[in-house]
Amino acid sequence: MSSIRINGQLYWKTRTPTKNGHIDPLPARKGSMFVDNPSSAQRRRDRRLFERHFDARNVLLGPDVLIVHDRKPWRIVEVRELPLDLWGEEWDTAFADACAYWDRYPNGDRPTKENWRDRPVMLVMRPEGQPTAEPSHFRTRASRHFDVLPEHYAVCRACGELPPCQHEINENDIAAAVNYTEELMAIQPGCCHGCTEPITSRMQAVRFPGPNLWRPDLGENSAVFHARQDCADAVTRYRSQWEAKGHDERQPMLPMEDAGDDA
Repeated sequence: MSSIRINGQLYWKTRTPTKNGHIDPLPARKGSMFVDNPSSAQRRRDRRLFERHFDARNVLLGPDVLIVHDRKPWRIVEVRELPLDLWGEEWDTAFADACAYWDRYPNGDRPTKENWRDRPVMLVMRPEGQPTAEPSHFRTRASRHFDVLPEHYAVCRACGELPPCQHEINENDIAAAVNYTEELMAIQPGCCHGCTEPITSRMQAVRFPGPNLWRPDLGENSAVFHARQDCADAVTRYRSQWEAKGHDERQPMLPMEDAGDDA
């Protein structure tokens, strides 16, 4: 999985295959990960292979481990426990909340500051490839997971970021914007602004009064959509922009002889 954009928010993840890095060791496993015991030898073998693969994918963070931070590779120098008197008010309050939650819903041992899964720790690390650089100190919670890189990985030669770098993301965004603009410019008068197909006299349509927000060159009252499920998402997107402009008129549901030319 690589980076995706959802509702305008970019969720970045490197394309380089990584492992799961943990600050605290995983709980010791007693016996099999599975509840039932397969009856066939082949199934038992498959489960043993899965468990070994699971163990190999989970890495305990420590000196010389390579992780992803700020889209770049960093080499860990040390994982340091933070002294209790340096936690600060924010972490003390969070710990008190965790204890209060355990008091209401007890599960296992009551947390202490020494073994609390969300206690603050300090990662001391330096940028990979810069062995003489001054180490950076990064405070984080002990329960946070990090992506662990293999020793062989690719970076952008221009910016040094792991792929997809910001240059690649920008290029993809520009290409998507150009494609979207070209699709809008292909809309003909009387055609649906969602699917760009003609609206015939046998169809129902939704027209938005006022200036056309997507194709101003088509004139007033020209924003029209099919009143069907396939075009409903486009209607919703247009309506949100239309209402943001201060419009609140009811969009008429029109027979097609009023919405556009017959096809």
